Amino acid sequence: MTPSQNDESTSRLSPRIFVLEPDDEVRPLLKQNLQTWGYHVTLAIDEADALQRVEGGRDRFDLILLNQYKQSIEQCIAIGQQIRQQTVLDSRAPILILAERYGPDLEGQDIRMGDNEYVSYLEDGQQLKLILQRLCPVY
Repeated sequence: MTPSQNDESTSRLSPRIFVLEPDDEVRPLLKQNLQTWGYHVTLAIDEADALQRVEGGRDRFDLILLNQYKQSIEQCIAIGQQIRQQTVLDSRAPILILAERYGPDLEGQDIRMGDNEYVSYLEDGQQLKLILQRLCPVY
């Protein structure tokens, strides 16, 4: 098997995460971390880009990850739900929002907002890795 064939088979077996990350500095680091942790990543830079990438439901994703960047948590959840409806996902596919601004009382917490919608108030990258392993395990 050639290295490229191996990469292709691995990406088909790896859980697929759709990431909406508007921050140009965070996006490459987030993608690199997710791939290092064993996930196949599809990136979008804003809501319009995200909806265009999932139009027609061609791809299947196991989790939708959104950065709260300049929006409310509720707006992010609504965007995640739109993405979920336009892909080959069922309503159980988790939506994970990375909160942008929060007080020290929320730092380090992961809060369930709905049936399968979560907000993570990250303390560090390890917290993100742990919640992803819980919501979308890599086998």
